[in-house]
Amino acid sequence: MDPTGTPAFLPLLLFSMVLTVLFALAAAFAVRRILGVPVGWPRSFAVGLLVCFGGGPLTTVFLANSGIVDAEDAQRAVLPTLLLFGLSIAWAFALGTGLLVAVEVLWPTGSLGTPWGMVRSLRASRARRKRYLHVTTTAFREGLLRPVNARSMQGGTPEAARTARSLAATLGKSGVTFIKLGQMLSTRSDALPPEYIAELSLLQTHAEPEEFSALRPLLQAALGRDVEEVFASVEAQPLASASVAQVHAAVLRSGQPVVVKIQRPTARNQVKVDLDIIERFAGMLERRTSWGRALGLESLAVGFGVSLREELDYTVELENMRAVAAGNPALKIPRVYPEFSSNKVLVMEHLDGEPLGEACLGAETPEFRRALAMELFDGILSQVIVSGVFHSDLHPGNILVLRPAGPGDDDGTAARPALALLDFGSVGRLGRDTRMSLAGFIVAVQADDNVAATDRLLEMVERTPSLDRRALERGMGILLTHLDGSTSVLFTKLFQLLQRHSLGVPPQLAGALRAISALEGTIRLLDPGFDVIGEAQRRSLSWISAMSSPAAVRNLLASNAIGFMSTLQRLPRNLSMLNEKIENGNLQVNVRQFASPTDRSFLTGLVHEGIIAGISIAAIIGSILLMVSGSGPMLAQNLRLYEFLGYTLALGGFVFGLRSLVRILITRK
Repeated sequence: MDPTGTPAFLPLLLFSMVLTVLFALAAAFAVRRILGVPVGWPRSFAVGLLVCFGGGPLTTVFLANSGIVDAEDAQRAVLPTLLLFGLSIAWAFALGTGLLVAVEVLWPTGSLGTPWGMVRSLRASRARRKRYLHVTTTAFREGLLRPVNARSMQGGTPEAARTARSLAATLGKSGVTFIKLGQMLSTRSDALPPEYIAELSLLQTHAEPEEFSALRPLLQAALGRDVEEVFASVEAQPLASASVAQVHAAVLRSGQPVVVKIQRPTARNQVKVDLDIIERFAGMLERRTSWGRALGLESLAVGFGVSLREELDYTVELENMRAVAAGNPALKIPRVYPEFSSNKVLVMEHLDGEPLGEACLGAETPEFRRALAMELFDGILSQVIVSGVFHSDLHPGNILVLRPAGPGDDDGTAARPALALLDFGSVGRLGRDTRMSLAGFIVAVQADDNVAATDRLLEMVERTPSLDRRALERGMGILLTHLDGSTSVLFTKLFQLLQRHSLGVPPQLAGALRAISALEGTIRLLDPGFDVIGEAQRRSLSWISAMSSPAAVRNLLASNAIGFMSTLQRLPRNLSMLNEKIENGNLQVNVRQFASPTDRSFLTGLVHEGIIAGISIAAIIGSILLMVSGSGPMLAQNLRLYEFLGYTLALGGFVFGLRSLVRILITRK
């Protein structure tokens, strides 16, 4: 112990630890360079430590087999001792690299996650188990887990009504994501009995309300000032309690009546856990079932997650409202107040009306209800086909029937209520070419022209090189014979046809088709006999005319003419050069094999791997011949020079073989 009280061995221990860490890092770097693939640093560092601590025992074995058993033998054979020490360290490194390759093949880098990622994963796993338990307990408490028979899915039976109530109660009490699921199911009147539609429709505005006292701190933080500085009053009782937010009536300091949409405090964390559950479950089904792979459930779940996360950002909803309002004069869109809004709070104009699912329209005449349905249909389909920016979450709770502003017309008839759209968290967009193809597809369906319908369909979807076009046309012809006026049936059969032919549907197009299908379920609350397909067919030509107005055609021609002028300017010169080459017999056509950099890289990789494999095999064969030769000068008591060279050559063959193997098993698996 030195005068300061520090043990004398401590500096030496610290120096040894630092030296070990540095050597391990150097070995880890060498491993990554030799293998030529991105291997995780933690496991590479573990190999470096293995070399540090495994090199000593391996050196002892090499020296003992060579007849060098003590320090005196080592002093008499200094050069062989140093050579064997280096060889043993190199073999420890090679064996550690081989172990790393085996681990990398079985558990690739990233599959287990980082240590800190695993800690977060354990926390997320606890949250998932907690959510599983909560949802299962809720379902049991609401009676959803009792035995279900066929009568539970038949409309008009007590079992159907009881099961529908249990399902709606379970979804409503299970959180944001499951309420969204109920909202989606409430628009599928083609697949669910009326009892289910009626109960699930209540989820639109009758989710369990949150106390305003719990929302007030969030509102104040979003405003960046006291609530009283912006609002003269805010009603504590919510106007509506939706899946991710509540809407409260308020009055600005200027006296303008508004509504304040405030996100639930627990919405984001709960959505994160629920989406994790949904994406894991979808991934498992896609890996384990053929129908899951055919449907691409994992990508669908990811798309649903992206859409739901966007709905939680109210700045996105604010921009969506502006975009839809710009191209939709038919339906009322509330005015927004961006100066008082944030990503969790949205302040907008107060509209006096009732959600479509609750509006008292039963006493109205069928003609009036049909006119209202037509107004909604025209407004939404114009968004999809003409403007290209459309509301894609059209459940009844997002459509407001406005109360008449005045007593009525001069002839004594009642003022006609207008319709307004709410909740713009989910908005789709279609390009002009896709909109034109969609309108043309509707016209072809009306004309029962399967060839034209197939042409328009292929303009919208992602085709494969192996597509059998004739088979697709025949399938389209059969599909057109099964139309019964339901868009849900049409789109269901259409998606099945696309799936059979391995045709991908772009997400925005799928969103437009789902929006039209949801619109049908909502419209039939107004007019059960409304023929969505027939009305779409009758208006499709007018939509195409609206998209092909003189101004639109003029702009299209002008944009194309700019690019065409330069081509036209060079055309005479190019034709002259081509004619001259033909006359002189100098016209050549050059076709380069492997012109693509990707093809050249692939071929180069194959050649390199073949060379490395050949070197490895040759080195191993040579090492065997040297080790069994039994000739050559003696380096130590039991070690000949050729035997030592054989061990060294085997080391090189082993390392080259590992590099070739890891590139085959890891980069191409």
